[in-house]
Parts: sequence; structure tokens; C-alpha cells
Amino acid sequence: MCNPRKVMIHVNETIETAWRQLLTEKASASEMLTEKAEISCEIKLAEAMGAAALDVLEQVLAGEFSAVPAWEKDEAGNFYRDFAGITLVYDPLKRQFVLRARLQEMLSAKAHAAAEICRVTTGTIAFEAVGHYYDDGWKGRTEEKALKEVSEQVEIRFERALEELKKIQPEGEAEHNLRAELAASAQSELETELAEKRAALRLELRHQLQAQLARQQRDAFYEINRVVGETYRQTLCRLVLENGGRVISDRQSGSVIELELELC
Repeated sequence: MCNPRKVMIHVNETIETAWRQLLTEKASASEMLTEKAEISCEIKLAEAMGAAALDVLEQVLAGEFSAVPAWEKDEAGNFYRDFAGITLVYDPLKRQFVLRARLQEMLSAKAHAAAEICRVTTGTIAFEAVGHYYDDGWKGRTEEKALKEVSEQVEIRFERALEELKKIQPEGEAEHNLRAELAASAQSELETELAEKRAALRLELRHQLQAQLARQQRDAFYEINRVVGETYRQTLCRLVLENGGRVISDRQSGSVIELELELC
């Protein structure tokens, strides 16, 4: 074995190369879609029993009588009770019961636009590659093998240097304009897709709301009848007592109220 010898290749090359690049612009968006539905029911208590019945109705909803648990009250003064997925509301100003349903679902869409452009890269690539061998070929390190390895090393390093040169090459006006066009195209495609998905989802949510209201309508109307029945009961008793009469019997069995009153 003797001292190792070197095989060295110097690269110092000024290049100007044209190549094609695929430019891609993407657009995405998400939004919360909300659909609402309601059924209104007006109970004309005042016409049947006078304005006092409306006051008693609010007392019933406030839980002042044990027959009906108290409803919750919002900041606007409306009484409400939640069922499975729906809300039953009494609006004192409109004198209406309203059955409301509400569904929300996240809507997402993505779009992209792509086009090829021809770019030109100019610059200088400079480096050196070194290999070693032994005159006696110790451990297989022959000059031929060292030269082959250095040549392969040059090819790899040259490609890497060229890629780096492409990356730092400033974007020209043509590339800038094309990117702007692609971004606008992707955004337009996104808005179209969003509109289509939004329309389909709204239709689906409306069908779900209708089914939801239909499922809960019976229970909601039962609750309204219970509240109105208790309102009639308490109003009648109050009117009789206020006019000098008396309540002889006041019984309730399920949804049936039996009153025996004496009027003066």
C-alpha cells in the first residue's frame, strides 16, 4: 500500500437553461350554514276570557302554579322550553306560541388551478469533487473506480446546484401575472363549488327540519294545551272569586279538569 492519490474534477460553468414549471394556486373556504324553521300557533285567550287570561298565562309559564313546571325566560321577555332539537316559545307581545327548529352544519370547499410556464435560469455553478485511489488498488480503490465515483458525485452535485439556482431565480413578470390569473381562477371555481354545495345543503337541512318539527309537534302541542288548560282553570277560578262566587270542587285527572263553581 502507498500514499493515496487524488482524482479531482473542477466545475465552473455558466449556464442558461430553459425549463418548464407547473404553477398551481389553491383556494379553500369553510362556513357555518344555519337553517331555521318554525310553526306559529295563536291562542286567542283575551277574546274568550278577557285580558286577565293573558296575565294568568304568564303566571302559569313562570311556574306560579304547581300544575305546570316553570318555563325559562330570555332577555326579551319570551318564555321558552326546549325539547329534543326544537324550542317552544311564547311571545307575550305577539301573544303567540312558536315552535322553532334550528340546524347548523359546517360547509367546506377546495379548488385549484394549474398551468405550465417556460422559465429561463441563468447563473454560474462552481464546485470541485475529489476522489482517492491507490496505485496498487488497495481494497479495490483503483483510479478507474475513483474516477467513476467522482463523475457520479459531479452529476449529483450539479443537479442539486441547478435546483438551488432555480429556487433563487427571481420570479419574472410573466410568472407573476400567471399566478394572479390562476389565483383568480381558483377563487372563481371555489365560489361556484361553494354555491352548489350551499344550495344542496340548505335543501337537505330544510328536509331535516321539517322531519324534526313533525316528530316533536305532537309533544309541543300537548304542552301548549296543558299550559292553556291551566290558564283557563286559574282564570275561571279567579273571576268567580273576584265576583263573590266560590269554588266548590277543583279536580284534575290527567288532561281532564273538573271544576264545580258557584256564581253569585
